[in-house]
Amino acid sequence: MKIPRILLFSFLILLILAAGIGLAVDQTRYPEIPVNQSDTSTTVVHIEFPFMDDVVVGDITLRLAPYNGAKMEGVKATPLFGCSPERYYSAIAYDPALDQMYKKLFGIFDAYAKEHALTSDEYIELLTTYVQNIPYKTSGGEIKFPIETVIDDWGDCDDKSILLAGLLDKKGYDAGVFLFKKDNHMAAGVKGGSQTDYENSGYSIIETTRYAYIGEIPELLHQGSDHGDYSFYRIGNGTEVYTASWQVSTILNVRDTAYAALEILYQGLSSLSATIEEEKAKLANPEYASNTTLRSEYDLHLDEYDEGIKAGNKIRATLHMINSEPYNREKVYQTIQSMREDPGPGKVNI
Repeated sequence: MKIPRILLFSFLILLILAAGIGLAVDQTRYPEIPVNQSDTSTTVVHIEFPFMDDVVVGDITLRLAPYNGAKMEGVKATPLFGCSPERYYSAIAYDPALDQMYKKLFGIFDAYAKEHALTSDEYIELLTTYVQNIPYKTSGGEIKFPIETVIDDWGDCDDKSILLAGLLDKKGYDAGVFLFKKDNHMAAGVKGGSQTDYENSGYSIIETTRYAYIGEIPELLHQGSDHGDYSFYRIGNGTEVYTASWQVSTILNVRDTAYAALEILYQGLSSLSATIEEEKAKLANPEYASNTTLRSEYDLHLDEYDEGIKAGNKIRATLHMINSEPYNREKVYQTIQSMREDPGPGKVNI
């Protein structure tokens, strides 16, 4: 009995569709680390970074099997169909093979937090500083699993942001990542106060490529009106928030004011310097040598210039403190407050 051509054609189409459906299902798989359980090799990771007025130091021993699995080709491939960025980033951050790494890291961080009675906000800053301290290096390749970033001791912006988001959520904080496609940049984010809310997202941005305050916007996002367009992807189900945004806002506002004041001051000093040079040249002329009025103005301008230099140095010292110690937020804030309340002789009231 011959099968009608139309039926045979329909049957072939069904086979092709079935194969296509199977392919689609297979291609929606998300990254997963293959672990060779027979691999018992380990490595020691040294941790050392500044925090507040101290240095956090510790060593952790990690299994290399998850690390080696994460390095295998194709493990981090993006699904071809229906890829959810949140699911993809979560798969990278929370693979079960990373559990030992997170446990070891929190062993150090929890012990330090307990010993120093850290607040919830300070604990967020502790995790943030740890990740920011990891050397930044552009890889140009696939995003790394957190265990790669930790063991390699370097990472790109996306590698470090995923690691920080994973650490924050594992400790119960509402966290995620900001993706800036036009800027080819990624940053972490944590739920925080409105004072440092990034573009009404509800989250404070955390730059991971360098030391920065939680809520401090990276400079590259200020460059032009088309910069700063973002997507935010929540990682995990944490609920705790960062509540020190009001202090960070004060610190950053003081910094902006100080930069503006310094620019105005130096413009004034530049003009004053030109005047002093003119007066000096005149006084060198015998015709003006005995001109007491000119001499008095010259001396007065010299004093004004010296005072301006001193004031500029005070402002620059304040800026140095703010810019060099983002991991010491409470101290920086209290120092600024004390300067405001009592500038003291020769100090600048910001």
